[in-house]
Amino acid sequence: MGTDAWRNWRAFDGGNPESENVDEDLYSDRSFVGSSPAHGPYDLSLVFGRGPDAHRTGMRLALKLHLAIHTTLLPEILRDGELVSANSDSYHGGFMSDEIVALISLSLGVRLRTAGTSRFSGRYLADSTARPFYVEVPPLTTPGDRGREHIPATQTRGTDIGDLVRLDSLPGLSESDQVPLVRAARTYAQGLWWSNEDPNLAWLQFVSAVEVAANHSQAVKSTPAELVQELWPELWATLSGAGDDIQARVCEQAAPQARSTRKFIDFLEAYAPEPPEKRPPYSRLDWSRMREHARMIYGHRSRALHEGKPFPLPMLSQPGSEEEGTVQEVPYGLNAGGMGGVWDALETPMLLSTFEYIARGALLNWWGTLSSNHQG
Repeated sequence: MGTDAWRNWRAFDGGNPESENVDEDLYSDRSFVGSSPAHGPYDLSLVFGRGPDAHRTGMRLALKLHLAIHTTLLPEILRDGELVSANSDSYHGGFMSDEIVALISLSLGVRLRTAGTSRFSGRYLADSTARPFYVEVPPLTTPGDRGREHIPATQTRGTDIGDLVRLDSLPGLSESDQVPLVRAARTYAQGLWWSNEDPNLAWLQFVSAVEVAANHSQAVKSTPAELVQELWPELWATLSGAGDDIQARVCEQAAPQARSTRKFIDFLEAYAPEPPEKRPPYSRLDWSRMREHARMIYGHRSRALHEGKPFPLPMLSQPGSEEEGTVQEVPYGLNAGGMGGVWDALETPMLLSTFEYIARGALLNWWGTLSSNHQG
């Protein structure tokens, strides 16, 4: 089992013949530049100009993705007349084009999404004289209000498609490494796409993207009691007067959640990027407290998922611009309130745009280690 893009690329490298090729329309709120060599069976082309709806939607047809198919994409469900064993290890809810597009979105840090297939070559038909046929692809619109940008860096990062060298590492990754990479990239790209429409959803997606990578790369060797002491000191204090048997049973029940939290914290501490070169003069994140920030963020994510309690309102705010074009990193003030809640500054460690920078940088650093491990 493996992602479709990975299996198809390896089939291409193995000399399997092409059975079909298709073109996909890719939409973005950015224009792209440069030229890119083919990445195995996948090729990108620029689309120049702006469509008639671009002034209204904000999104435009920005790239064409050409995919040559060299393997059977549908998995076997019968073998020798018997049902094959159930296996959804490679499932992530998208198609081969979605996998490539997500890796591009993560690599460049910009919004990019597949709108649909616009051309089929028809080579799969028995009639060898078949001509290509074309499909009208409905345009995609901008999620959220125009002019509302929660992650300003998406509008300033480079969009040179010649910079996609990371993409070429995909076919060389092991079967166990390429699936979590694609899943993390897909989750990140979805969060980025919807960040202006629903910043709370973007928080959930970015945290989940990091967690996918953390679960794959981090091993926790601490005992349940050690995890509770480190991550839930309040619970450990409550258990201090209980007997050893009760302490052990409670810690054992809390261990799965504690391990997940620890993996998330350790991953960010290990792979987080250095602070940006240009930083605001006042509203800066304390990078030295990354473990504390990570623990707080993971707690907010857990409450959002299990209690229906969104991330604190200050963490959902659009960042302000500061001196020399720098961007606010943390919520302003010692506390803030609204929509039925008041939060202390210690509960709101950073803004969404800051965490996107950290999450993306950590994922790219982790991707680099996956590639290095294979080369080694």
